Amino acid sequence: MFSTYIFIPFMILPIFNALEEMSPSLTNAAQDLGASRWTTFWRVVFPITLDGVKAGCQAVFIPALSLFMITRLIAGNRVITLGTAIEEHFLVTQDWGMGATIGVFLIIAMIIIMFVSGAKRKGAAK
Repeated sequence: MFSTYIFIPFMILPIFNALEEMSPSLTNAAQDLGASRWTTFWRVVFPITLDGVKAGCQAVFIPALSLFMITRLIAGNRVITLGTAIEEHFLVTQDWGMGATIGVFLIIAMIIIMFVSGAKRKGAAK
């Protein structure tokens, strides 16, 4: 729960920037054409701010993967996250192979997420 308060700005700021860049004439045009507020949000606002949502998800996901100290301080050794698993394998059991395997898995997961969220943007630029 405490980490949620830490990561809220990392999610809100990219969405805020995407909303700030959006022209208000788009929502006015949608409402002039008879769209309700809900339809305007889902058909106009959300697709335009989707890049901000993706950037916010990346900005939250990447630090959250390695967040182990807060879980260690709050929950002790009862909660196992990927960050605590890496720390345990490197420092406690000194199983360097398993710690490195988990670390490589996290790097691959980050690369996949960055590739998936960036693939549409590259295609739209052409």
